[in-house]
Amino acid sequence: MADDASSRPDAPPSRSPDLYARMKAEITSLRLSPGTQLQEVALGQRFGVSRTPVREALQRLLRDGLVERFGRFYRVIRLTETEVRELCELREALECMAVELAVAREPGCTDALKALIAAQEEALRCEDFDAFNSLDGEFHLRIGEAAGNTALLRQLETLRDKACLVRGMEQRRPHWTGRVIAEHGRIANAMERRDATIAAAEMRYHIRSVIALRPPA
Repeated sequence: MADDASSRPDAPPSRSPDLYARMKAEITSLRLSPGTQLQEVALGQRFGVSRTPVREALQRLLRDGLVERFGRFYRVIRLTETEVRELCELREALECMAVELAVAREPGCTDALKALIAAQEEALRCEDFDAFNSLDGEFHLRIGEAAGNTALLRQLETLRDKACLVRGMEQRRPHWTGRVIAEHGRIANAMERRDATIAAAEMRYHIRSVIALRPPA
């Protein structure tokens, strides 16, 4: 039986402009776990807001693909193993292309990438896994920006939220966060050497490791 968000401990009151971002963070960090029922009244009580901003936030999350309709209510999506695999396969195709283009078009982006890796290391030391997850997404999108292809970047942005949800699932695995930092470092180092072939290979390994460590569908 799915959880109900009203059964969770109350969170500090949230201003309505912040509600969408806060609810998204609750979902991608799995504090609102897959299958959790989301009722407007209960969420309004939890976050200290009226039903109107809750409804608006839920509609945005529905467009993001992070929640789905469930009768009269909503619930957090539950990605199947097949959906995770398909998402990773699509990311691999797009992000390997992005890294190759970025090496050719904006090799200097590695300074920004290394700064993001350093910020991830600090987030890990502070056990701030929300920040770690967010920085993980920023690392990949920064490569997409450096690729200099607007259509490609748009596709990566479309995948960002579900990729973030998968990251939240993976963070529960032992040593996962350390692996992510190491793999990001190898991608950035290959890009700094302007070795597009190795950089793409490192990106491919990085994304495929998600599938390799999951049970078969």
